Amino acid sequence: MKFLLVGLGNRGGMWADIVAAHPAAALCGAVDIDPARRDAFATRHQAVPLFADLETGLRRSGAEAVLLVTPPDGHLAQAEAIAAAGLPLLAEKPLAANLAEAAAIVRLMERAQLPLTVGLNFRYLPVSRAIRDLVAGGTLGRPGFGQFTYQRNRDGLRPGLNRYPLTMRHPMMLEQSIHHLDLLRFAYGREPETVTCRSFNPPWSMYAHDANVACLIGFEGGLEASYFGTWSGGWDALQFEWRTDCADGVIIQRQLFSDLAMARKGDAALTPVQLPDARAFIDDSRALLDAFIDAVAAKGPAPCDGCDHLRSLSLCFAAIEAHETGRTVALPDFHARHGLEMLT
Repeated sequence: MKFLLVGLGNRGGMWADIVAAHPAAALCGAVDIDPARRDAFATRHQAVPLFADLETGLRRSGAEAVLLVTPPDGHLAQAEAIAAAGLPLLAEKPLAANLAEAAAIVRLMERAQLPLTVGLNFRYLPVSRAIRDLVAGGTLGRPGFGQFTYQRNRDGLRPGLNRYPLTMRHPMMLEQSIHHLDLLRFAYGREPETVTCRSFNPPWSMYAHDANVACLIGFEGGLEASYFGTWSGGWDALQFEWRTDCADGVIIQRQLFSDLAMARKGDAALTPVQLPDARAFIDDSRALLDAFIDAVAAKGPAPCDGCDHLRSLSLCFAAIEAHETGRTVALPDFHARHGLEMLT
């Protein structure tokens, strides 16, 4: 499958390497408005044609699908051009910086009958799949509550990182927490019903808007999950733990991307859960790409499709509303008020 890669920042470079190493995919072109990025890309991928704008790339590359790896505020106009070209789309998250534009992209691709996948690749990590299997299989009984904590001092000026989160509204929620809230949905196999939230920014934060997010989410079946995430912690060391308490024991992920363990109520210690080795951001993205290519070739349902992504994105925006109003937000009501009829 021939892909046009749009956006040559840090993540775009990762996707370029993933596609180049894939036996069923190839880059037929790459797009970026920044000549310096195009020049840097050319040193690693000399045979890939480069274009300064999307329209030219779509017209001249011969692409069969598009990988969209640009800041979210431009995604709607880019998706319109991609849909007009009749091409399937694999887009990085979030699909848009506001909910109405994200829903418009989903409707646009549905009307055009084109596959749309959103890059929630953390679902494809072995640790995420193992948690989902343990919960779904009832290994430790019925899950009752979860606690998800991600604490980091993220240097937004570090070379290789995109700069736009430094100035965007709700950077933690829309760039990082969306992955985590999506994982809660994915691993628990349940949809959120209510959310309460506070977001804020510590005085020393380099981010212009809230780099801290705290949520309490009520899921179907009475499962409750608390979430805390920060990009502006007081310590550079990343601290992570995701604990799920069940009727007969606990499931605990102790390291980001790995280190899963479980214990029954009477156990004196945790028992490690064996996981295959995986390179975060590489092997999980490769697995997502596999699923996308297979779905397009078989004309089947796209993985991590637009409506699925809207469920996670709408949870983020419902949490933002809960913060702004100081009230608990009911997700079915939120969907109805925002015209998300495809989620009801």
